[in-house]
Amino acid sequence: MGMRKFEHITAISLNDAAIKMGTYKKRAVVVAGGTDILGILKDDVHPVYPQLLIDLKAIPGLDFIREEAGGFTIGALTTLSEITSHAGVKKTIPLLADAAHAVASPQLRNMGTIGGNICQEPRCWYYRGYDNVFHCLRKGGDKCPALTGENRFHSIFGSMRVGAPGCSSGCPDNIDIPRYMEKIREGKIEEAGRIILESNPMPAITGRVCPHFCEQGCNRNEQDSAVSIRAVERRVGDYILEHASAYKAAPVKENGKKVAIVGGGPAGLSCAHFLRQQGYGVVIYDKQPKLGGMLRYGIPDFRLSQGVLDKELEFLLASGITAKSSQTLGKDFTLDSLKKEGFAAIFLAMGSWVAKGMGVENESHPNIIPGISFLEAVKWNGPPALAGTVAIVGGGNTAIDAARTALRCGAKKVALLYRRTRPEMPAEDEEIEDAIKEGIELHFLVAPKKAVVEGKQLVGLECLKMKLGEPDASGRPRPVEIKGSEYLFKADWVIAAIGQDQNLLGLDNKSYGDIKLTKWNGIEADEDSFQTSVAGVFAGGDVVTGPATAVEAIAAGRKSARNIAAYLSGTKVAVSGVELARETLRGINSGAFEKSERVNVVEVEPRSRCMDKEDYVTLEDGKVGIEAHRCLDCSCVAVNASDVAPALIALGANIKTTKRTIAAEDFFTVGLMTTTVLEVDELVTEIFVPAPKPGTRFSFQKFRIRNSIDFPIVSVASALTFDGAKIKDARIVFGAVAPIPLRAVNVEEALIGKTASEETAEIAGAVASKQVFPLERNRYKVQILKGLIRKALLAGK
Repeated sequence: MGMRKFEHITAISLNDAAIKMGTYKKRAVVVAGGTDILGILKDDVHPVYPQLLIDLKAIPGLDFIREEAGGFTIGALTTLSEITSHAGVKKTIPLLADAAHAVASPQLRNMGTIGGNICQEPRCWYYRGYDNVFHCLRKGGDKCPALTGENRFHSIFGSMRVGAPGCSSGCPDNIDIPRYMEKIREGKIEEAGRIILESNPMPAITGRVCPHFCEQGCNRNEQDSAVSIRAVERRVGDYILEHASAYKAAPVKENGKKVAIVGGGPAGLSCAHFLRQQGYGVVIYDKQPKLGGMLRYGIPDFRLSQGVLDKELEFLLASGITAKSSQTLGKDFTLDSLKKEGFAAIFLAMGSWVAKGMGVENESHPNIIPGISFLEAVKWNGPPALAGTVAIVGGGNTAIDAARTALRCGAKKVALLYRRTRPEMPAEDEEIEDAIKEGIELHFLVAPKKAVVEGKQLVGLECLKMKLGEPDASGRPRPVEIKGSEYLFKADWVIAAIGQDQNLLGLDNKSYGDIKLTKWNGIEADEDSFQTSVAGVFAGGDVVTGPATAVEAIAAGRKSARNIAAYLSGTKVAVSGVELARETLRGINSGAFEKSERVNVVEVEPRSRCMDKEDYVTLEDGKVGIEAHRCLDCSCVAVNASDVAPALIALGANIKTTKRTIAAEDFFTVGLMTTTVLEVDELVTEIFVPAPKPGTRFSFQKFRIRNSIDFPIVSVASALTFDGAKIKDARIVFGAVAPIPLRAVNVEEALIGKTASEETAEIAGAVASKQVFPLERNRYKVQILKGLIRKALLAGK
């Protein structure tokens, strides 16, 4: 295995290096004297291969040990050998000398620097797997393989969150699913609701109609079956509506700026909600008499009841959002009129309401109905009487909804005709299963060529049989006609649900200029900022992407609100949700490692299903708790393997960088491809170690497998200050047992006022072991830790 090509530069100054790092960001790596990064490059460990290697060794003035009145200042490029052999360090702060000496072999200590040692990348073998074969959270992946895999050298003190696990990264709205599952396990469903509302203001809706991308990404799928996340979210969403007053936010401080939202569907409602939270005056304009968009007029009541939707809308509007219904863009108002009314920005979220035709002869027959028009008409006028056979053309969710609705309208037989096979159907698999359970026929590899009419009577569809060919632009096999395979599919009604388009009439204006469209007749908007081709006008949801899911529209609305707020305030987009999550140590939900099947969601028997009652029942709280306990709580259990780090924390050191001074205790974290809090263009310059208090004894204990090579299995750094025979002050830090060097505050407190005895060591070990969360293969580390604590107490220098 060899290295790929990359650029190499020798930095001449810290500023030179910082500028390059800021330019290349994660595509730049630095070498500070050791060989670790070279191994990472050779093994192709990173998800994206670095473009630039910056050598820091030639930067002058960073290789020194300076003894001062208040302590020692050590340059970042000082080698570990120099620290080990320095007389002043050995005499005054022997803990640091011992820790530096514990690093690997003399050859590596001669090359390795203190700055490099404390900034090394994670040592987990999954992280460092050849060719980036594991989807490691620390590198932007979606799981921690060590959590349920080979974890004999990993954390015994819990995990730390980093990135987004499969459930959260799979969710278009990036909901922090593990965090709210944790609150449910703790019996705090109200707090779980608050976490969901940070990203999704309509969980009672998504808990019913979301295609649960999160469950597809759930890492428990590899063990047995995914956590029933959607069902849990539905219960939490219902809880929020049942206790709406508890979630009522304090009145927002008005900022004096107004934003117009065109479209009252999920994208518009979400954008309005998050803008209102920031003090913007928000007005929603919608063409329908009631808000909700496709949630109200496109999704059948047996999937999402009007009552639940109305409660969600009441909850959202209570914050002060103004809604103007029966208002059509280009007719009742224009972009120019919105500008004149003083709106500082406009968000376009009109959805996709225009049904695409089949393009066949006689399609205009009154018994041939567009799918979305059929569903909307049922909402307006109630279920029509559909006698005989109904043919549904299409394979998406609208087609399935139309088929199931047609059956409830009295059709004797409903058959869905799809030109590919079931694996290629865009519809949600559970919805397809529901259709089958209800008796709907699925006919695959069939395409209509003509509507057959005799007199004024629709007889059916002339169809062609198809076969699958090479993949098309969608990645699915292209349906290819089989010549001479024509046959008549008899039908009294045909509902065509083969796609929807956008109605963009009304975009003409003089105030903003031409708004660019995509070749698919959507509004062209930047995928990150949601800004259209004209300043001050944003767009999101189906009007940009074409027909998608409610959760994708909600996500687009939330992200658009962030960008609109940044645009109007002249600031950068605020980071939120999972992107911001960086927490302290968390316990391991060890019960989730046992195999268990997901709970059953109670459903109405197919023969008892009707038009206006939901087919599925909200989970009871007991089952919600069971599912929350099945969550693996995916987070990182790799340990920090720096030998020097625990010693610096025990010594109360401060780490100076090109931007700030950081206490060693606050310097280490769990981040993407990093073990420190350093920013992408920030470098360590020096380390200050204060002089110890009189009467302080030090100890550095390390357990490893081979003295000359291996990293610690467990280490303990201690600084104990004595008043006579009793311990007056203590700083105890554990290494290689947690994702960060772990200061054992509880052990320190237990030592105060005691002597350094066998009895005290026993007490300290017991206190330390109370908070452990050993994994399947590393419980032995607990006993090693207790043994090293004993040695540290009894062998202080």
